[in-house]
Amino acid sequence: MDRLMRIGPVDDWVRTVAAHLRADPVTVGAEPADLDPLLEDGSVLLSCGVPGLHAVLLRLIRRDLVATTPLGWVPDADGASRELAGWLHLPARPTLAADVAVQGTPREVRLVRDDHGGLLLHRGRLSAWRGGRFGGQSWHDDQRAADGPLRRVDVRPDYAADCAVVAEVRAPDLLRRVRTTRGRSVQTACDEARAAFDGLTHPRPVTRWTWYADPRQHWLLRSP
Repeated sequence: MDRLMRIGPVDDWVRTVAAHLRADPVTVGAEPADLDPLLEDGSVLLSCGVPGLHAVLLRLIRRDLVATTPLGWVPDADGASRELAGWLHLPARPTLAADVAVQGTPREVRLVRDDHGGLLLHRGRLSAWRGGRFGGQSWHDDQRAADGPLRRVDVRPDYAADCAVVAEVRAPDLLRRVRTTRGRSVQTACDEARAAFDGLTHPRPVTRWTWYADPRQHWLLRSP
């Protein structure tokens, strides 16, 4: 069995997983220097939340290993991890999730990337850098999703489709209007905005951002 990599504190949830697998978790950080030595075994067994999974997959992408390295993920108990696990059809109970992470069949999962070299697994958001509203134009493929003042642009992968993302554009009016669109690429040009993704935040303000479902790239998730 692969070593159980743990990104984050070892709590009762993790101890339950480790006892079930009869494995001592190897606690690591999410930096490249911490992860790289553990990504050379040909497969990965991982216990973490969404930000940790994001970090591991980003390293596999940058080392050109993402399409050939089966990854078993035991999600944490927080809401974001549970939601993503549900989208990916992974069990909610930690012991069942651990069994799938070890014994499951590798399945190709399409990747959603961004034009700054990153990826999106769960939820992404563009919002005003200094709070409040911001001006912007947003396009979803050839559909204009927004043109004018915005509260935020929310994006998530659509794992039910082969290669798609869902965008929700929120206007700042009293009706709190939301426009939902689906397609392969969401492009936004705007005033200075904050880009957040998978529980992480881009360190600098951005004025352009694109999330797109890449038909050429996938990762291998051990699945039921």
